[in-house]
Amino acid sequence: MKKKIDIKSIILLEIAFFIYSLSSMFSKKAMYGNPTITHIITFYLLSLFMLGIYAIIWQQVLKRLDLSVAFANKGITIIWGILWGMLIFNENVTPGMIIGAIIVIIGIVIMMRSKEEQSD
Repeated sequence: MKKKIDIKSIILLEIAFFIYSLSSMFSKKAMYGNPTITHIITFYLLSLFMLGIYAIIWQQVLKRLDLSVAFANKGITIIWGILWGMLIFNENVTPGMIIGAIIVIIGIVIMMRSKEEQSD
């Protein structure tokens, strides 16, 4: 059974991936610099908490969207990773990273358009 792609479902999906990216950022933050055991535990617990929220939202997304559509959009987390690296960890954004992110976005758009055409 094909599920209709609507804007509310896509927004919910993007919120889920934003939360998923926060989990990854907290995991990296746990070991960043010269952390204490309290620092490590705090950020790993935050990471687990974010993964729990993500799992709940992901299940709601799968009720609304086909798995192929939802999973194809997971590539957007690469862009969040670049953003977190730049803002939180002062990492340099290279031209290769930007080109890669653009390729991922183009792939997501192509996938979404082909799924919309199939559902019509």
